[in-house]
Amino acid sequence: MKKLNNQGSAAILLSIVMVVLLGFTALVVDIGMVYAERTKLSNAIDSAALAAIFELPNHPEKAEAIALEYLEKNNVDVGDAKVIIGENHRSIEIIGLKEVKHFFAPVLGILSSDTGATAKAIIGPVGSVSRGIRPFAVEKFPFQYGDKVVLKAGAGGGYHGNYGAVALGGTGANVFRDNSLYGYTGTISVGDLIDTEPGNMQGATNDIRNYINSESSDFENIPKDSKRLWTMPLVDEVDPSGRDELLVVGFGQFYVEEVISAGGHTEITGRFVEFVTSGTIDENIEDTGTYGAKLTR
Repeated sequence: MKKLNNQGSAAILLSIVMVVLLGFTALVVDIGMVYAERTKLSNAIDSAALAAIFELPNHPEKAEAIALEYLEKNNVDVGDAKVIIGENHRSIEIIGLKEVKHFFAPVLGILSSDTGATAKAIIGPVGSVSRGIRPFAVEKFPFQYGDKVVLKAGAGGGYHGNYGAVALGGTGANVFRDNSLYGYTGTISVGDLIDTEPGNMQGATNDIRNYINSESSDFENIPKDSKRLWTMPLVDEVDPSGRDELLVVGFGQFYVEEVISAGGHTEITGRFVEFVTSGTIDENIEDTGTYGAKLTR
């Protein structure tokens, strides 16, 4: 029997090592492909959940439709996805599955692998709101969707005091006007004390009327970016006694319907809506119909 020389043994050993290395390389490449596809799937599901949550709690069917639309736009097969709306319409969960075809593994008989991702978004009572609060205080009340509310009372009857306006970040008509049109740029939280803004603020509210009337919309079909959707602080009570402090106990969202000027006085009325806005969730406070949103796992 002939013996293999050292050179032949080395060649065989090198061939075995090369096969093993190529196998590991193929495995790493295919695992990397699966990981990359899972990351894309996870990002698509996260985006879909966050987009859809803004339709809750009032429009669960629309929330589901938006979630599926986002998945399709991100090349996720909706036939392999499941959208679950919570029973209380305060959450949406999306479960996605994707088949990833392998590049090297088919030589080993492994054609593809399934990868999955899950995302859940929830809404909850908002405890603080940064940017966008309008300078009107509304006394807390168990509002129902669509209730008409006087957001700013008109002056009259010889009374000179508060008409629903509050001073956010400063006092005076110019500050009040800017906060009304564009929203207060600071942060207001439940438990804060805010100052009332005495006076009818007639000059500023004329600009508000023109701003509101520049948008043609109605309560039955409110655009998400509507100029008429305002977040306002809810307070424990509105005591019309000149400049005073009011305790913030929550936040309310209102669709501003009318700005009426008559006899040199202005009254602003709106309708209460349940709405998801940009804010921090606080599960320990009372639910007043204005919600923040976040992703959970």
